[in-house]
Amino acid sequence: MVMWTRALSRLLLRCIERSLYKDLDVGYLMIREMDFPTESQINGKEKGACYQDAFTFSVTKSGLSAVHVYHGIFAHLPKPVQIAMKVRNSIVKWFGFSAGDTEMSLALEDIKVGARAGFLVFEVVAENEIITAAYDKNMDMWLSVMRLSDQQYVVATLVNLKTRTGKFYMTLIKPFHKLVAKYSIAQALKSRRI
Repeated sequence: MVMWTRALSRLLLRCIERSLYKDLDVGYLMIREMDFPTESQINGKEKGACYQDAFTFSVTKSGLSAVHVYHGIFAHLPKPVQIAMKVRNSIVKWFGFSAGDTEMSLALEDIKVGARAGFLVFEVVAENEIITAAYDKNMDMWLSVMRLSDQQYVVATLVNLKTRTGKFYMTLIKPFHKLVAKYSIAQALKSRRI
């Protein structure tokens, strides 16, 4: 059953990926997965079972802060991503997960430490790195956007999986998470917001 579910999941992902990326060939090719950045302030927050990933990309504009890059990606989530998050929320609330607002950013001038954007809290707001977090009984999650150089940035995610339900959820969602992360970054690059 598990193998059949994974095979079906991979097939579904390939179909979704082809349809989403058919018009994003330039942006998508500029995004690559990398080792988790040791320089990030979320590094070291791992506890027990965890999931982490990181995607690096070159921005098309110069002189951007991490806050501007975060806002350029997450304040303008593509419609398919917004719909997927709403569907996800309607399902996961039945399994004990927090299922709040799907907003992931605020107006640029409102982004500051302690501010909330949907289910996320801004914990670090600095020139070189911005970190948001969400705490749930099943998992704790951190999202970082960090500047590596003037044109190079990384979006990194760390999730501490606290329960069996959290581990099961992450097993199911991991391929979709990676797809959504790359797609959201690619849309921001394509539209020249970053």
